Formats: sequence, C-alpha cells, structure tokens
Amino acid sequence: MILLLLGLIDVFSAVLLGLMFFHIILKTLIIIFGIILLIKGLIFMKSLASILDIFAGAMLIMGLFFSIPPILFWIAAILLIQKGIFSFF
Repeated sequence: MILLLLGLIDVFSAVLLGLMFFHIILKTLIIIFGIILLIKGLIFMKSLASILDIFAGAMLIMGLFFSIPPILFWIAAILLIQKGIFSFF
C-alpha cells in the first residue's frame, strides 16, 4: 500500500513538472510535492532512484524561482513517470 502511494506521488509530481513546462503553475502543490520528493529522496538515500527524487524535488521548487531549460523538465518528468508506473506492478 505504501509503495502504491509513493508511486502515485511520483506520477503526480511528473504531471506537475509537465504542467510547469506549459507555464501552468500551481505554486502550493509544486512546493508541497517538491518537499515530499526531497524528503523521500533523503530517507531512501542509498539508491539511484532516491537521487532522482532529490533532483526532481529540487527542480520543482527551483522551477518556481529560476528559468530552467525545458529539456530538464522533460527528463525528470519521464523518469518519474517510469519510476511511478513500475511501483504499481
């Protein structure tokens, strides 16, 4: 059950990254899910997937304040979607 919840957080964060690419900014959700991804990445620090969580969480939060190249949004979103979908199986 927890694995499904963590996967759902990954998928929803990827959707938020995609929306940020199209300049649809939901500030409160972006900050909340960015912090959740950072915490999740720091808790499970031993794997490569956790480093991806830290990277994506930082991208979500920094994307509100700085201009980030769009390719980085897409890379992080695709990797998060992949990670989230794999956690459902």
